Amino acid sequence: MPADKAILVTLLCLLAGCGTVQQNSNASELLRQNAAVFQAQNQPEKAKRLLQQAITLQSEKTADDCTTKADLLRELGSLHSSAGEIKEAENYYQQALQLLQRTPRPSAAAIINLRTQLAGLCYRQARYQEAADLYHKVLADEEQLLGTVHPDVLATLSILGGLELKLRHFPLAEQLFQRELIGVQKLYGMEKREVVAVLENLAEVAENSGRTQDAAALRAKAKQIRHKLCDEC
Repeated sequence: MPADKAILVTLLCLLAGCGTVQQNSNASELLRQNAAVFQAQNQPEKAKRLLQQAITLQSEKTADDCTTKADLLRELGSLHSSAGEIKEAENYYQQALQLLQRTPRPSAAAIINLRTQLAGLCYRQARYQEAADLYHKVLADEEQLLGTVHPDVLATLSILGGLELKLRHFPLAEQLFQRELIGVQKLYGMEKREVVAVLENLAEVAENSGRTQDAAALRAKAKQIRHKLCDEC
């Protein structure tokens, strides 16, 4: 029996005779599992259809139900994003985010993930200010969840600093890179490759701000660390 037909038969068995909330949830989970199989087999269109059906069946009665449905929406958004279908992906990510925010205790990690995905989609469409606004929210959430000295937080500071630099918001970009520099030095040490990267970003900010001497000093410091690291190799 073809896979699609087998799924349909099983669903009909699950939903036979009324389709309670629990039966719908079971059917939704079955659809999700089979969508994962089709995705692994590089059949994204079939996976999309099954996820859409799973979303339709999934209840929103409890906070757990909402979380499950938001995750299904995120998965469907990810499939569309991988296919370059930006508008569709953004729509599903937005729906998932709104659903999570309705729950009494939304998962901070899930919200961070969705906002990061949305920021990436905005960036791909050259909507840099929207991307920056989302990354500012991501940064605030990550710092609350992980603390100020964590690799994920430092990575977000770097991305956000680069965005603000692209937007020519030089004082804000410098502030973000300075925060990253402090965190990187605490986490990795004073003279590491990670420090060099931040110094070079700070030099670019200084140069764009017309502070050529500061830019030269920062690049000289970065060069000195690179030479030392090469000598130690």
